[in-house]
Amino acid sequence: MKTILLSLALALPLFALGQQTDPFAAFSAQKKSVQLHTGITMKYVEAGNPLGTPVILLHGYTDSGRSFQFVLPALEKENPQLRILAPDLRGHGESSMPDSTRCSEHPETCFEPNDFAADIVALMDHLNIRKAHIVGHSMGSIVAQELALNHSGRVNSLVLIGTFVDGKKSAAVNDFLIGELIEKTIRTELEKRPGFHWPSDAWLLTPNDISAVTMPFLQNLWVVDPVAPEAFVQAILPETAHVPLGVWIGVIKALALVDNREALKTLKKPTLLLWATQDNAFPAEPDQQQVKEAFQIAAETHGTRVIYKTYGKKPLPTSGMQESDLGHNLHWGAPDEVAADIASFIQTGLPTPGLPHANPANIKQVLIGITNSNITTWGKNAALSK
Repeated sequence: MKTILLSLALALPLFALGQQTDPFAAFSAQKKSVQLHTGITMKYVEAGNPLGTPVILLHGYTDSGRSFQFVLPALEKENPQLRILAPDLRGHGESSMPDSTRCSEHPETCFEPNDFAADIVALMDHLNIRKAHIVGHSMGSIVAQELALNHSGRVNSLVLIGTFVDGKKSAAVNDFLIGELIEKTIRTELEKRPGFHWPSDAWLLTPNDISAVTMPFLQNLWVVDPVAPEAFVQAILPETAHVPLGVWIGVIKALALVDNREALKTLKKPTLLLWATQDNAFPAEPDQQQVKEAFQIAAETHGTRVIYKTYGKKPLPTSGMQESDLGHNLHWGAPDEVAADIASFIQTGLPTPGLPHANPANIKQVLIGITNSNITTWGKNAALSK
């Protein structure tokens, strides 16, 4: 009996140590919780100097704050005087859903960009943050645009990763996600169930509940990035599979109503745009051409400094899939380089020089090419406000 107890006593610290050294479990364990006046219980990770310059990282559709897991320490290393926050946006990760009685019949009405922006303003109020530098990826970049356009007094600057400006004409939003995934795949499968009412009965279901039709999509088309560490991608997969279908439906239908091209002409916040050549969600044509046109007009009209930096050397293959270079989730594959650009932009108003791209001989390695031909600047070249 003593031998058994001694074995258990020795094993427990080893088990605890194993838990502590798991970087993915450790990241989740860092999450703090706050009840927002918007009705959302928001979870978030905070790093850096609690009294430093605030930077808020906003993740993409069906992701969570984990999307920036490796950007956080890299950004803190680049500038230890930053206060960095990575929230789980409403309905994502461990943050709560909005009220089902109000939202389940028309999910898109509770996941509009202004809803997400109101949550971030509420988080800032709770944490006594007057202004912040806002970094947004994909869906999060639309929330960042919303903050800059309609809560401009709370924003110092924008860094937009894999962004777009017109959801109404986006093939990824309308044809691929709404048409193929939501309507043709998920809705068709769920409406096979007797008495199923779409979309309200799908509100709290998850892809796990219809895994036969959703998991091939998640594993092969959605939670994928050949440049990012495989363990990181596999840590994201179960979290994405746990995101309620109310979020999947509501967010993408709300994004399909977004057209910021005209509104962005009034933008007065310094902006850094980061995009990778194998971004198959919002590719060079037409999405990035629309982005460049909208932000260039803002720069020319108001003198707003806008910088567009391209990652990657190889164009999107004819398969339409990211295969051999950085893509839509470029901060997954190149977190150090993205962190360096964010920190440099906040400090100097310019990104770092050079062209990050995947090593053709080892796709998991990111190299920096010696060139500035991948960086385009419009507008003023003055220092950013802190």
